[in-house]
Amino acid sequence: MGLAQLSKVTVFSPRSEYEDVARELAQFEDFHAIAGAETDLDPKLQGLSIRAVRLFAQADQAAKDLAIPLLPGTIDIVFRGVKIPTSEFEADSWETLLNGAEAQLNPIIDEIRSERTLLQKISKEEADLNSLRDALRAVASFSADIGDLSQLGRFKAALLVVKNETLAEFKNSLPASIILSQALNPTSSLVLVASEKSDEARVDKTLKAFDLKPLSIPSDLPQNPAEAYLKLTSDCKSAEKQRLEVEARIAQIREKHQTAILANRELAEVARETLDQARVSGSMKRLASISGYIPKRREAEFKEKFGEWMVYSEPVEAESESADAPTLLENSAGVRTFQLITGEQGTPGRMEVDPTPLISLVFPIFFGMMFGDFGHGIILTLGALLVRQRGTGSLRQWGNVFLAAGVSATVFGAVFGEFFGLSLHSFLPIPPVLEILQRPLGANPTVNTAGIETVMVIAILIGIAHLTTGLALDVYETAKSHESWELVVTKIPTLTMYISGVCYGIAFIGAGYNFNVLTSSAPAPCILNVCSGIPNDLLGGVSLAVLVASMLVILSGRGIAIRAGKMHGESVASAFANGGLEVFERISQFLSNTISYVRLAIMLLVHAVLLLIVNQYFPITNPVMVAPWVLLNVLILTFEAFVVYVQDLRLHIYEFFTKFFRGTGVPFKKIMPDRVRVRINWS
Repeated sequence: MGLAQLSKVTVFSPRSEYEDVARELAQFEDFHAIAGAETDLDPKLQGLSIRAVRLFAQADQAAKDLAIPLLPGTIDIVFRGVKIPTSEFEADSWETLLNGAEAQLNPIIDEIRSERTLLQKISKEEADLNSLRDALRAVASFSADIGDLSQLGRFKAALLVVKNETLAEFKNSLPASIILSQALNPTSSLVLVASEKSDEARVDKTLKAFDLKPLSIPSDLPQNPAEAYLKLTSDCKSAEKQRLEVEARIAQIREKHQTAILANRELAEVARETLDQARVSGSMKRLASISGYIPKRREAEFKEKFGEWMVYSEPVEAESESADAPTLLENSAGVRTFQLITGEQGTPGRMEVDPTPLISLVFPIFFGMMFGDFGHGIILTLGALLVRQRGTGSLRQWGNVFLAAGVSATVFGAVFGEFFGLSLHSFLPIPPVLEILQRPLGANPTVNTAGIETVMVIAILIGIAHLTTGLALDVYETAKSHESWELVVTKIPTLTMYISGVCYGIAFIGAGYNFNVLTSSAPAPCILNVCSGIPNDLLGGVSLAVLVASMLVILSGRGIAIRAGKMHGESVASAFANGGLEVFERISQFLSNTISYVRLAIMLLVHAVLLLIVNQYFPITNPVMVAPWVLLNVLILTFEAFVVYVQDLRLHIYEFFTKFFRGTGVPFKKIMPDRVRVRINWS
């Protein structure tokens, strides 16, 4: 488990057979191509890549035109059981694969374009008709022919719709003009303005000032406003009917072809990504070549598959930090799920430790401890099972993560005796190991202070173990990288400083919270009723000596090493100054990091108290309260599950990962991307 061993392979083939190599690589899949010069492209694969890009663009635009979602929503998948259909494609080469996809998609694209063009035309006509009808709506009751107004010779006449509130002012603005008005409705009037041709400029300025436009009717319509309005109303209904018919046909196209459109879109995307990597084929004229990394365990299979061509392979040393070597994580099925958590911080480099196996154990424990309720844990487990069963891809993986978290919450619920905030022992013959809430007969439940204190101590001890593991992994990685002086002056002293600091803290408590830990020879304090028997002064003296020595090494070790010429990168004075700052930073960091794990107990207490409040104010024994009790439990479960997940993630990313994990590795990228809708059968 962890980081897979890799082999670097190169395949040489005649140019005429290079498309066959690309096809075989697609079938092999576990091939991480090494990027080459963009000038060394195989002409045929370059042409196929361009076709794939064009096909993807067409399918993607078709999906957008038809408003087809690329994937069903999570709610549809989980609660409605929506399945993503899989389409099979048969092909013996990339060219025949693209030919088949184009033959299937092109008629659909043409049909969509035709209907979309018609819809745009009809929609524009409908919009224009509606605008004109709305303009005539105010004068729909006016029945008179206004076509002759534009044919007057010596006079300028205009028919306007004026708001009643500005009508008097408008009349006063044109004292030399003849103005007749007729009320159309309570807010506006129809106004006829007649003036001599010489006064036309003044009239136009006045109309602009009042933001008025003369009423005009297109020549292809009756010049009687009432008749024109009726005609436009009829035309609008006809245009709307045509638009609805076209939209119905487009909906039918979507229903009929959406599976084919999305399948061809994914196929084109897969072809594009694969061909983009495979088209870089070296600079030789007659021979094509491609280099990449494969899992070492599949090296024999690779050589057999590509045996008809020349294959050169070399192992990638496990301890080499090659510039272009990717990181391939190989974990068992149960552990692999938690690579999602590791991925939140990045991909481990080849010289790093894969923390996924440890996360797969610790992450569910942290979650269950903070969310410890037997009833809520069962519901979370059932919900995760539903997601796992119906989901695909990453959704299924997240279902597995929360499945482990739900099982852990159920177990811890049994440990704490919690069942929807009630006593689990009242429903099942399972006695609690450690009660968070006390439930005396005939009295209201109360918080068990002793139990909470015990859980806090356990949380602190878990945090100490977690942080110590992270620091120890940092030491291991540094040793693996053969950075001897970095190991001696920084990594080992940091680990011993933390461990000795913890031991000194225990002695400090045993001495009655007195910093002079050497005054008490009594045994060191018990932790969780377990006593070590070590005298307090011995524990305090040894831990204090190691602590001071570790701090001195961190303070001056790098400066001394630079002075001796063993390390480089900064001046001696700067190294001593940075060493002092690092000691101070480590002290504050270790304190805050360790105390941060108290949240394991605090979140548990918050969860229990919230359910306690719900059960006090909405007792399930009252039939009237059953509905609000269920609703509040659902809300608490949803909210707390999210909050606990965030807190769990925080403890790993900010407390644990920062001690050893850089996450700067390059993820292993298969030459053939994962598919959701497409299965390619190569012949």
